[in-house]
Amino acid sequence: MARQQSRKWLSGKWRWGLSLGALALLGALLLEAWPFLAYPETRLAFSVETPAQVDAPSHLQAGVAVRDITPPPGLPKFGYSTFAADADGFRTRLKARAVFLHAPGSTPLALVQLDLGAGSLLLHKRVAELIAARTSVPAHGLSLLVTHTHTGPGNYMDSDFYNVFGSNRAGFDPALFEFLSKQIAAAVIDAYEHRRDALVATGQTDAWGLTRNRSLGAWARNQGLDPDSLPGDAVFRAVNPRMTMLRIDLRADDGCFHPAAALTSFSVHGTAIPAFTAPYHADVWAGLARNIRVTDNVGGDACGANPFAFVHAPFQATHGDNNPDVRAGQRGHIEARRIGNALASHATMLHRQLGENLHSGIRTQVASRELALLALAEPQRFGLCERAVVGAATAGAANDDEVFPISYLPFLQEGWPRQFFTDGCQGVKQWMLSKLQLLLPAQRFPHRAMLQLIRIDDLAWVAVPWEVTLEAGNRIRAGVRDVLDSPDTLVEISSLANGYMGYAVTPEEYGAQYYEGGHTLYGPGTVPFLTEQSVRLARDLGTQAELADLPASSEFSLVTRSHWPADTALAGSPGFVDRPAFTGAMENRLPFWSVRVRAETGAALALHRPLIAVEQFRDGHWRTRVDDQGLGMQLLATDTAGTWELRWYEPDYPGSYRFRVESRGEREALYSAAFPAMPGTADASE
Repeated sequence: MARQQSRKWLSGKWRWGLSLGALALLGALLLEAWPFLAYPETRLAFSVETPAQVDAPSHLQAGVAVRDITPPPGLPKFGYSTFAADADGFRTRLKARAVFLHAPGSTPLALVQLDLGAGSLLLHKRVAELIAARTSVPAHGLSLLVTHTHTGPGNYMDSDFYNVFGSNRAGFDPALFEFLSKQIAAAVIDAYEHRRDALVATGQTDAWGLTRNRSLGAWARNQGLDPDSLPGDAVFRAVNPRMTMLRIDLRADDGCFHPAAALTSFSVHGTAIPAFTAPYHADVWAGLARNIRVTDNVGGDACGANPFAFVHAPFQATHGDNNPDVRAGQRGHIEARRIGNALASHATMLHRQLGENLHSGIRTQVASRELALLALAEPQRFGLCERAVVGAATAGAANDDEVFPISYLPFLQEGWPRQFFTDGCQGVKQWMLSKLQLLLPAQRFPHRAMLQLIRIDDLAWVAVPWEVTLEAGNRIRAGVRDVLDSPDTLVEISSLANGYMGYAVTPEEYGAQYYEGGHTLYGPGTVPFLTEQSVRLARDLGTQAELADLPASSEFSLVTRSHWPADTALAGSPGFVDRPAFTGAMENRLPFWSVRVRAETGAALALHRPLIAVEQFRDGHWRTRVDDQGLGMQLLATDTAGTWELRWYEPDYPGSYRFRVESRGEREALYSAAFPAMPGTADASE
């Protein structure tokens, strides 16, 4: 009798447990599906415009320009998905760096580096529209190349999947999209309008010791190796150390050519800044962009000082499984700066070496093709699956970004490939939410991909919207090199260009089902598909000068949610709340001076314009010592009513200093009380 009652009790307990589990699953599904059920949709239409300007230069011409793309505070961020945080200010600025390049008899090019987490086909189409009336750059000659920082804005993508799940808050944001589009277009137009005669040089160097392979077990499968038997330094050797640079010098008014810009690709994830970090940050790319040291010019001592503000535009190569080699427990700004500065040293040396090879008699070519993946004929698929499917390993997060307990649960943890029913196109992938994923139509996932091949003299950049792993890049690169007319051409892959389609891992890596394999949306045939399509572009350029295989018009319908902040009234008068105070260094934090100030809120703060600086009193005048365009200042919100904290890190030497907040609207600039840079020195005075 007692045993029967026990069985009945257990039976009831299991019924309750199953019911609660079903309710939890239903709740999770409702939460994930809510944006698709409740949010309105925005319809966007684009057309390919013929450029209004027609140029036929007799000499190679180039132009360079920069625009700030730091959006207002309060927006969700892309890269860490649910584990991201709304932006509360900035630690480094986000930039758009545009290079216009036009060789005689070739297609004008606009190569734009963006401090963003990923490209967007929407951005490409909108920017192409905006620049058509003001430049000679056609849509197929525009390329948006990104850094993949994980602490930039999200919600500007061309697919609902990444607009909903890629950021900490869901929905396509029309205001953010238009802001980014206009700032990027302004950079291209400015570069075009300031074009000059140019010289260029291309080259490569290796930068070892700053990156490591985060998924060595998956990579080892490519070589048929046992990861447990690999030497200890294998994690540092299974990386792409290659730094590829296009150096550009411009003719100044003195008749001499001076260094003006460089485009540089390198393979490193933008994840030195960890999840849950609130300020916008360009990650390791901030130091790489800003700390390259350029001094030489072609004319040597016969020429005057360089009149150009040198622009370094670094962007991603084959980074999919290559992380920054951050010291254990030290992720953050200091490590991001250390790695970025070390990379900048390599870039500095490469730039100097290229000074010996500058010339103008170059050939440029570009091939651009947009593919509708859901409508591709079978001969063009090369094993690509018929629709996107998200793997369970994606929820487990990548190595170095594990979240307890999610990353350690069965099936969600890396290395749990499916053992049964593996004969479908997605093979060994454990589906997130199993077949329930099919309730999300295939059109909600990214399904339009733009591929480009850009040839500049002896350099070929293959731009794809996937995150490409080390070995995947090797295979694509080898395929393209085999069909190029010059075997000495430098070939490199640019990941995440012009869109975002998830990851691209080799079939062998896919079989391990690490994070990268789980996030390879279109199955184990993705890299064979990318290789063959890239080879196809290379063959096309072997028979014609250019290729513009883009649809004449495109339409998108996206689940929408406005996150763009409103301009709320400032409580009280603007001004500084307290006197500057010094905070000493702590573990993983630099020393800084700080002060609080009441100022505008939301979009009225206009973070894309210079805002804060520190002035030094010298020779009877206040002069700018450091501003917010470098790595030494920070703005962060202390409340939602317009009180901000300003920080100046690593104050340098004794003197009298003060903070300045630039004017906005009718408000004039604000100045703090004076302070000494070094604590314990004489009191500052005005």
